[in-house]
Amino acid sequence: MTKSIALYPCWFMLNTMNKYIHGSSGLISRHFIEHSSSLGQLLYWHNQHGINIQVREHQQLRWLLINNTLQSVILTRSPQVLLFPHLAYLATVWQQRPAPKKILELGLGGGAIRNYLLKQYPQAQLTSVEKNPHIIDCYQDFFALNEKGQIYCEDAQTVLKSVVNIDWIILDLFSELDAPRFLFDQCFYQTIYEALAQRGILFINFLSQHASQLTQLQLVLKRVFGEAVSIKKITGFVNHIVVVEKTL
Repeated sequence: MTKSIALYPCWFMLNTMNKYIHGSSGLISRHFIEHSSSLGQLLYWHNQHGINIQVREHQQLRWLLINNTLQSVILTRSPQVLLFPHLAYLATVWQQRPAPKKILELGLGGGAIRNYLLKQYPQAQLTSVEKNPHIIDCYQDFFALNEKGQIYCEDAQTVLKSVVNIDWIILDLFSELDAPRFLFDQCFYQTIYEALAQRGILFINFLSQHASQLTQLQLVLKRVFGEAVSIKKITGFVNHIVVVEKTL
């Protein structure tokens, strides 16, 4: 078990942002999520091959958008703080588990998960994988907590074939609501299974508005892992946190 850290900063850090952060929970508001593409000041803009990347900032809030979809948001004074409701829930799940030695994060985004893990598990070997070099540049220039750990500019499926004995694999590859097709591919999860250590755990941030997609994912994971799949729907959002452990 690990000692938990606060998921929200002190009140005085938030007193000018009550419109965007709930005072009781310290989590980002729905208003902010729905209007993030038009709020704040534009710090960075890149458009290539149909992918539009923005970094915007308002007071202590800084966030990443891909094709106007909010990917990540941090507090510049405390970039390790998790502000999304689904990430706050995920952190409570992590805190109930033994501290990992090796973590593989698939999908970097603005690095909110990475920053949290670097702060919470400083002794762990953390590797993040992101195939878009411009997103990696954005993370390093605007969001990074520090330079510790490895970031690979590579396809997730390629990296998975070269790693072993991973305690936690965190899968967060959604840039928009539609899931990449390989996220329903049994071969993809078989590769993940083989990369995990015994008792290793796969965590998925799964976005879906269709129950059929969630059912399909459950069936695929059950075939590969042979275990019950834990799914938590985040109230008011399309996020589902999926957890499954390698026990065979």
